[in-house]
Amino acid sequence: MKRSVVQQIWNATIKIPELKTPLPIVPSLQDEHKVVDLLTKMFEQHKGSILVVTGAEETRYVRNPNHRPILYHELSSSHHYRQRYWSRSYLGWPKMSQALPNDTHHILSQLSQDYIQTIITQNVDSLHTKANTPPHKLIELHGTLYKVECMTCGDTSIDRNLYQNRIHARNPSWKQLIGTGKMNPDGDVDLPKDISFDQFDIPACLSCGSKHMKPNVVFFGENIRKQVSLKAEESVTKASAVLVLGSSLATYSCFRLLRLAHQLNKPIAIITKGPTRADNLMDWKGQVGCRPVLKNLISNLIGP
Repeated sequence: MKRSVVQQIWNATIKIPELKTPLPIVPSLQDEHKVVDLLTKMFEQHKGSILVVTGAEETRYVRNPNHRPILYHELSSSHHYRQRYWSRSYLGWPKMSQALPNDTHHILSQLSQDYIQTIITQNVDSLHTKANTPPHKLIELHGTLYKVECMTCGDTSIDRNLYQNRIHARNPSWKQLIGTGKMNPDGDVDLPKDISFDQFDIPACLSCGSKHMKPNVVFFGENIRKQVSLKAEESVTKASAVLVLGSSLATYSCFRLLRLAHQLNKPIAIITKGPTRADNLMDWKGQVGCRPVLKNLISNLIGP
């Protein structure tokens, strides 16, 4: 298939979120010390009722435009696409699952004890969970790669690591390919040109026997579960202030939460490098690194 035809199919079947950046009402701050001072005041004033929104600073697929993610309707309707997904994901999981939380995750976990009401993350890597963020204070807006979902019976409790073992048991010859391909931003691996996934055996759901399996994450074209959306909206309503960390807010699912906070007159602070979709909704913004600011914040609040 010619590249031009592939591009036409891409344009017709997938819509990547475009980052529309409105003009900010107030200028962004470049001085790290000023940002730390403002953030410290926010945490002192709104102790215990701060909503923190975290996520990748730019849309993953914009950074890698040649990688075409599988759409939800493809995964849900085609065994072929499910074979493609799981064969590539199987090869990428060993490296993906080794990712560890950084200082930002650990500091937010510590602050969640007394200062943060809820953390809403757009990421699906479960690093906030690995950093021991209390489960009742964490909302994974787009799900988690660490769980597998049956699209037939709705079971979302399947452990991804255990599922990896089941994949290997059914496809033992594939283990030799682990570590040989290029990993994409969503954790799957490009297959060698001479490798076919037509015979790849997807482990069935242990509850109902279906092979309609997917990771418990929101794919392009898939809606966020209603209970997750309602929980996120409730967190916005209950919070007295909102802090956005390391996110461009390009996806509508997250931007709408900031819009709701603005409509409810909640003070909004943004700390990220680069423009965001909510630049006209913020009270102030720091275009500085999140990690050094948070290190100074927790030193101010709790001590070194």
